[in-house]
Amino acid sequence: MKNIYLTLLVFFFSFPMLAQEEAPKDADDDKVYVWCVMPNKKGYWLPLTTPTAAEITDFQEKLVYLKILDANDITEKGKLDRATSDAILKMEKIKGVTYESKELVGITQGMKNRLLLMYHTAKRAEEHKEKQ
Repeated sequence: MKNIYLTLLVFFFSFPMLAQEEAPKDADDDKVYVWCVMPNKKGYWLPLTTPTAAEITDFQEKLVYLKILDANDITEKGKLDRATSDAILKMEKIKGVTYESKELVGITQGMKNRLLLMYHTAKRAEEHKEKQ
């Protein structure tokens, strides 16, 4: 009887791992993918694109403005360092998006869109506050 319970217990713990995709179906060897879970949606693989120095500088300036990234933590402008990666992951977590990664090696279009939305919302709120 114990063997049956043990077998069922092992099966229930292993079932979610079997249901999850191992790799994207159309995966290329030269692309880097990250597992992404958005609020109220099933997780899926997203390809990370290698950002340019201008994109990273833009990300860093906007994250500093939003007070998610400290300006003193940036090791080099235009370089995707650990502090910038952590700040991007923190921004995504605020929006409810989680990634199965400790450090990013690239960015997605969704990250850019969410950052722009947060930045412009904060700018408009500040302008509205100054008018009052």
